[in-house]
Parts: sequence; structure tokens; C-alpha cells
Amino acid sequence: MRIRRTFGVLAVLVAVGLTGDLIACGDKFLVAGRGTRYQRPKTARAASILIYADPTSAVAATLKKEKVESVLKLEGHRATRVQSLEELSAVASSGRYDVILTATSDSANVQRLLQTTRDAATVVAVDDLKNRSLLQAIDTAVLQRDQNLKKTHSS
Repeated sequence: MRIRRTFGVLAVLVAVGLTGDLIACGDKFLVAGRGTRYQRPKTARAASILIYADPTSAVAATLKKEKVESVLKLEGHRATRVQSLEELSAVASSGRYDVILTATSDSANVQRLLQTTRDAATVVAVDDLKNRSLLQAIDTAVLQRDQNLKKTHSS
């Protein structure tokens, strides 16, 4: 009888101890240390980014000062820098790039240059280089380019 009672008490203690992990669907977000993470996931689509900045422009100095290339690398993107329209034309014609970062003043020239390219990259004009807004603009441009490529390939 004593063994039954001990076994019963032990079974109740084990059952009570296990109920902590048996919680409902949304309740796991209320448990300390198990909250939702709102950082950008590392599995987000990595983009090939071409940075065009005239070395004499203010944007080139800002890009260097803000260390944009290292920020992009930390986020998983691949960045290449060119300094002249000739270099940009030669490199962008390969179609390997998703996004071209350039100054707002140069964006019209870059758009004209890319009109003849079949799988042209999306041009993102930058003047305000807050890291978060730059990364969001790149993510939006990559999504837009992927949608455009789907449309052209399905047609």
C-alpha cells in the first residue's frame, strides 16, 4: 500500500512538473526569454549590390564615412563599388546585380544607362544614409526586382 501511495504522489508530481511546457499556442510568447525576435533574419535574400559614387561627390565621402560596405556585408549582401559611368556600364551590363546604389543627382543618368539592359538592376537613390532605412530600401528594391523578373519570365 505504501508503494502505491508513493508511486501515486510521484506520478502527480511528474504530471505537475511537465505542465510548464504544455502551454497553448500563443502562450509561449508570454514566457520569459521566449519572446519574438524582430531583427532582420539572416535568411533574408542576399542581394548583389553595385555602388556607384563619383569620387568627388559628397555621397562618396558619406559612403566611406558611414562604412556602408561593411554594414551591407554584415547583413549578408555582396557589394561592389564603381567610380565612373564607364565602369558602371561595363559591370551592370552583365545582369548580375540586383540593386544599384547611387546619389539622387546621378540616378537619372544611371536609369538611362540601364534602359538597354535586359535584366536591369533596380536603382536606389541615396542621400540620407541611415543604416536601417538603407537596408529597408534595399530589401524593398530586391523584392520589386524579383517580382519584375517573375513577370517577364512568365510572359
